[in-house]
Amino acid sequence: MTQTPCPVCQAPSNGFHFGVEVCSACSAFFRRTVFKNRKFRCWGDPVNSCKVVSTGSAFCKSCRFAKCLAVGMQKEIVQKGREGYGKREKEAQELALVSASSPTNFKMNRQGLPILETIVESYKTLENARKCVHQGPHGGVFPKRPPKPVNYKETIAVFLKEYYLVGDWLSHCFPEFANMKIDQKDLLHRNFYLQFVVLEGGFFSCNHKRSDIRYLPSGDYIDCVNPETYYYDPDGQQPMTPDEAVTMFASSFQTYRRNVTHPMLRENADRFEFLALTGLALFDADLEYISEETAAVCRKVRMRIQKEMLKYYMSTKGAEEASLRLGNLISIIPSLHRATRRFLEDIELSHVLKAYSVDEKFYDNCLPKFGQL
Repeated sequence: MTQTPCPVCQAPSNGFHFGVEVCSACSAFFRRTVFKNRKFRCWGDPVNSCKVVSTGSAFCKSCRFAKCLAVGMQKEIVQKGREGYGKREKEAQELALVSASSPTNFKMNRQGLPILETIVESYKTLENARKCVHQGPHGGVFPKRPPKPVNYKETIAVFLKEYYLVGDWLSHCFPEFANMKIDQKDLLHRNFYLQFVVLEGGFFSCNHKRSDIRYLPSGDYIDCVNPETYYYDPDGQQPMTPDEAVTMFASSFQTYRRNVTHPMLRENADRFEFLALTGLALFDADLEYISEETAAVCRKVRMRIQKEMLKYYMSTKGAEEASLRLGNLISIIPSLHRATRRFLEDIELSHVLKAYSVDEKFYDNCLPKFGQL
């Protein structure tokens, strides 16, 4: 398969780094430059017009960095403590394995984890895209106002926008997913999306240290303590009252909390672990209707993710503690399936009753076939 050329220097790219698919050399250069806050001067004639091509004998560092920024590489993704790449990457990894004995290093030792590091970096791109897509009432960048509780129509409008955003993000995260046939990608994406909604809700709860509300990617939230606000119909078209809807559907919020939110809070799952679980949920090798070829790819990617998770834990923990941590996190996946199945059952029931049903476009285009989970 032909590799995509690096938009900075035209060398073969090797994955997404800091929001853009670039080569490893430009990734390392960008990281060092940002981390060390280096300043360069262009000596070209005319100034700031040097060619940046991998076949050249030397790059103008000023023009190279300017081109990195121009193609969209994001300085805010560069993490402190990550300067040990390049020539000293191997030594830095070995030093980290020896000296990482405190919890403060736990979130920093991610070198040599290509799949999971790519997910972590590209998730930042998804977060930035959300700021443009989920706009406020006057068309500006989304909420500078305080977060507010939302009803079911507002929630589904957010999820519908998110479905396509998440699909693009998955293609950037996983070349294996991007290279699948369209029908196979659709099956995996549909099966995955509600799981991602539930799982990310649990991650937001970890960030905010609370489970009484469910934050949405838009910044607003569902009030689980007062669910009648969620079932309020501003158009007054529902055949049942909000209180009746609460009686029939609201217990699902407790299902999500018990199966996903509480385990994630108990484990204090960080961003890295949440995104690792995301990859495991996506590549479901036992999913009905996928081809044997797709199932084989799923098994391969899941194995690589689990190996990288174990390597991540081993850098700061003993072998036994690392294995226990990995087992505890992976055990959330079956619970996630239960919570997501309940979510889908509620959608199906509300669709049949024609009460508090989701948008038809979301129902037809974004959900798995009933019973697929």
